[in-house]
Order: sequence, then C-alpha cells, then structure tokens
Amino acid sequence: MSADIRTVDGSALAERVYRGLLRTIIDGDLTPGAWLKERDLSERFEVSRVPVRQALQRLEVEGFVTMSRNRGASVTPVTMADVEELFDARLCIEPYATRLAATRVHAGEADPSGLRGLLERALAPAEVEELGASNLGFHREIVRLSGNRILERSLLPMLGRMEWMFRLTRTTREQEHDVEHQQLLDAILAGRGEVAAAQAHAHIAQGREPILEALSSALDW
Repeated sequence: MSADIRTVDGSALAERVYRGLLRTIIDGDLTPGAWLKERDLSERFEVSRVPVRQALQRLEVEGFVTMSRNRGASVTPVTMADVEELFDARLCIEPYATRLAATRVHAGEADPSGLRGLLERALAPAEVEELGASNLGFHREIVRLSGNRILERSLLPMLGRMEWMFRLTRTTREQEHDVEHQQLLDAILAGRGEVAAAQAHAHIAQGREPILEALSSALDW
C-alpha cells in the first residue's frame, strides 16, 4: 500500500470504498447474495479494513448489504416492496422540503445556482451515467436548499437507493421528467412554495407506477 493512500483522510477512504461498491451493485457486477469479504475488499481498494467496514455499514443502512455476525456481509436483494417504501418516504420529505426551498430562495436566503446547473446537465448529459447523477443531485439539492438539517439527514440513507433506481429507469418518462424538473425550478425561483410542493408531490407520484413497472421484471416482491 502506497504512502499517499495511507495518509488520505479515513472518511475519504470510506467514501471511495462506498462509491466503488455501490457502483458494482448498481451495475450488477455484485449480484444479490454475493458475499463481501473484508479482506478481499481491503486488497481491492488498497485500504485497511476500517474504511471497508464503514462503507459496508453505510450500505447496510441503505438496504444494499446484510450484515451477519457469523457469516459477514452479503449483497441484499432489492424487492418491489423496498421501492414502494422508498416512494412513500420521498413523498413525506421532498414536497415539504421543496416548499421551504422556494421560500428561502425567494427571500434570498438560499442560492439556486447549483439547482440550475444540475438541471442543465440533466438536459444535456455528456454521458448516460451523468443523467442519473444529475437527477439525484437535483432532488438532493432541493432538500439542501430547504435549510432543514433533519430533512437532509433523513434523505441521506435513501440516496444510494435513489441513485440505483434512477440509473435502472433513466429512460422512463424521460421527456416528462425534464419538463417537471423545469417546472419545479421555476416555482422555486418564483417563491411559490405551495405550488412547488404540489408539483414535487405530483412529480414523485406520477413516476411511481411507470418506475415500478419498469423494475417489475427484475425484482421480486
């Protein structure tokens, strides 16, 4: 292991391992039931077992990994029920966060430039993978603009699952998706909190059935 790797901040190492494992799960390189051995992962990512363990714990919280005291960690199968619960949780958090974001942006308490940039990248992605990342970033940025740290922390464990879902269903309602994001941005910039909240709720709710249908052939209940 090189000296420069050893000196990298531990949280950055854990983030790198987390991103790498999440990507392999999203891409299907690690299939449900696959065992994740700390020693193998430590060698693969050229880190100690500590950041590997931290990454696995984060993936467990997000529902991608199951930890067993006697057998270690394995990739958790994602079910349709998991996706249903994700939509339910998003409907509880995002519309209210969008209302707060609109109020704060209109009052000059929050800068919407990042939100504009994410929408622009989503409309003209340089790569297919960037579409999912921009989509996730757009939703995450709205919650950040709400200024409510509890809402932000509540969304955090869902981000990996949202990225996974957006990646697998990126062509579902693609045109409608772009229009709805633009409408959300317009309502936020205008400070129309109630309208923005209603649009956020409709945006999530309208995508629910098409996304569930798109995932139905790949997932079990």
